[in-house]
Amino acid sequence: MWKRTLAAGLIIPAILIALAIATSLDRFLNFVLGPDSDPSYFCTLPDPSPVPSAGSATVLQGCSAGKTVTIKRGETVAVDLSASDAWHPLDVSDHSVLATVIAPTRTDTSTLVHEIAVYRGLKAGRSTISTVYRSCGDLGCARAHLWRVTVQVT
Repeated sequence: MWKRTLAAGLIIPAILIALAIATSLDRFLNFVLGPDSDPSYFCTLPDPSPVPSAGSATVLQGCSAGKTVTIKRGETVAVDLSASDAWHPLDVSDHSVLATVIAPTRTDTSTLVHEIAVYRGLKAGRSTISTVYRSCGDLGCARAHLWRVTVQVT
């Protein structure tokens, strides 16, 4: 008799926990696993034309995710990510290799919102530019996605 009571007492919380996880799976996965790091997520459609104000010969956009680009010391690399206000935060891994020229800024065009930043290569080395894309709506937030590009400065 007490075994049935114990089993029932354990089953009900287990069902409630399973139901909570199932209804907010994306939030649970973000908490346990962190953001999804599959770069193909950002390149399901071709990148739009970059905004002219990016001001760099090398412009990184959504489809650049997962790639390595090379610039020379003194050159700049621009980041132009189109979306809403879903990018959090855009930063570099080694500020001694890449210096911020234009801090991450949102720019509205007639069709899209762009997250723009420009970095200059200071010395030879590698630095990763990264951000997390979080899409939220009325029903909550979807799974977050990690966008990152490695910049090799020569």
